[in-house]
Amino acid sequence: MDCDRKANEVRTQRGSQNSRKIGPILIFSVVLVYLLLSERHRHSSWTIALAILIFIFLISAISPRSFVRFIHWIFGTVQHIQIYSPEIEQRIRTRYQSEIGQLTNLGFDYLFSDGETISLFRLVLILPAITVIHMRSKGEVMTLYDGAKLLVGYPVLISKNKSAIGYASGLGVKFYSAFQDGTLLVSKAYADGDIPAGPMIVKYARKASLSDTWAEHQKRIAALESEGKRVDCQTSFQFYAEISEKETAAW
Repeated sequence: MDCDRKANEVRTQRGSQNSRKIGPILIFSVVLVYLLLSERHRHSSWTIALAILIFIFLISAISPRSFVRFIHWIFGTVQHIQIYSPEIEQRIRTRYQSEIGQLTNLGFDYLFSDGETISLFRLVLILPAITVIHMRSKGEVMTLYDGAKLLVGYPVLISKNKSAIGYASGLGVKFYSAFQDGTLLVSKAYADGDIPAGPMIVKYARKASLSDTWAEHQKRIAALESEGKRVDCQTSFQFYAEISEKETAAW
């Protein structure tokens, strides 16, 4: 009986939460339709961009999980390519000189350079194009790859004892630690808008210094090891690509 009552309470709470979302969703839906209809002949770029932003708001209002799936649908499959070009790697080292220096001081060594690619055809969906322009303005390392893809380069470092991987991007630095049972620990030195973590992922994200984030990450490694979990100390690019894709996957 108690279980049934609790289940009913949960359903009631969810129903109440969904009801509170209906108002703003309806309002913005009306605005979206109005904008699209009023500009159907002129097709002004600002209206299309605004309509897309409103649509994104609607998706995120429904649920964070739906928002993550929408972003994956818009950007398509992001592939990881190991960068061997000395010229591109030097550009990455220059762009992330500060982050690499801080990680080195924490006992990390440069492991390799990661190239994340998206199809150039995705830029016609506007949101990817806006994102690329923003990344470009922040000095991200970009180049064309395989003719029809855009590659963005990032540094990947490894801790001395191989228990953690450090990754730097325009958002900040995050640490990965994978465990042999499939658990993935992710600690970010920046807030990520409470993006939900997938199955078997333990995630912490808050704005903090790199040293504080690393110290907390080490404590969490120790806590998970006290539960009997063992760190997977692989250092191959393929291993890194798999855990990165696991963290960012739409689930």
